[in-house]
Amino acid sequence: MTSLPEDLLTRLGADASIILTENPFTERVLTNLDIVLGAKDYVGPTVQLSREDESELSATDDKQAEALTDAVAGWLRGSPKEGDREVLAAWQVSAEEPGAREYALFLDKLLESVNSDNEQFRQSVANDLRQAAKNPQLRAQYFQLALDANQSCEDRRTLTWNGMQTARLIADVENGLYDNTARLPDLVHLGRVMFRLDALEEIAREKAHSLRSVYDVGDIDAIEVYLAYQNKLRDRLALQHVAPDMRYFDVSGVTEADVGSAETSVRNKEAEEFAGYLATDWQPWDNVVRRIAPEDHAVSQEQLIDAMGQEFDSRLNQQLADKGLVGVDAELVDDAKRELGAAVRKEIAREIKGGPRDKVLNDHGFNL
Repeated sequence: MTSLPEDLLTRLGADASIILTENPFTERVLTNLDIVLGAKDYVGPTVQLSREDESELSATDDKQAEALTDAVAGWLRGSPKEGDREVLAAWQVSAEEPGAREYALFLDKLLESVNSDNEQFRQSVANDLRQAAKNPQLRAQYFQLALDANQSCEDRRTLTWNGMQTARLIADVENGLYDNTARLPDLVHLGRVMFRLDALEEIAREKAHSLRSVYDVGDIDAIEVYLAYQNKLRDRLALQHVAPDMRYFDVSGVTEADVGSAETSVRNKEAEEFAGYLATDWQPWDNVVRRIAPEDHAVSQEQLIDAMGQEFDSRLNQQLADKGLVGVDAELVDDAKRELGAAVRKEIAREIKGGPRDKVLNDHGFNL
């Protein structure tokens, strides 16, 4: 065997024994076993491995720490800065966390990617590693994202890298980097970037579904489709945090016409919906407003709670009446309430939360 069922150790009790000797398990399987068997609260069966495997597990901690620091150092040495020694020390502290080994491999593989010859990209990776060294929670996010990043092609790693950069930007907001009112325009711009990424993801999902339908196959790689839109619209939609290139655009099934259509669609949607998105759908904005305008934020929250009573019922009943759903089958009405209720709640929230949004922007001489 080279792999194990995920629930193997939870299916059996502490009185059981599993003999796994003389199996060519992958390094990832051995690492996962090491993590589970070494947990303080482990109460599962006894596991017997080959001596070679046991020896490898006993050396896991040292090897893992070395692999991670070596991988980080490989990116830092291209543009060394004062304090890099402390950066490496911070990463070494996290070397035994779940996903650290996969992240080290991810960094090594990224050095072999189509983007690695791009000096700006190399500096972006190095600077990202320096920033994440100061943020244990962000490092843990990176480790989690890296768990499946090495399972297929290079473009999956590139898309994962893009996701990591999005996570870092959001972490900057949560850590108060944009609470300074001088950064308000930057925060709004970041919100637009996140809106565009969400819109592109929806377009990519529909494109992947369309390709599967047209070619009647199930092996269309959605990764290539998602990355194709991000890559080709990187400059046009100001998605500067994503990687500048991809390896397999030609097999993505996305055409230049698709890219142009996607840009138009995203911009039209942004013009119509971004203000509402900022007010109610992008949580980082709400968190910043709560910190820089706590009284206005608190008032809007109270108004929102109050409006979900009589105001909500009144609007929902009006919607039902407009659609001729008064006095009809109760089951049909219940279905309509579930569908229409969500839209009514969002409508009310955007009206109420739009107030503090506009006030914060106007107070600081900024508008959408």
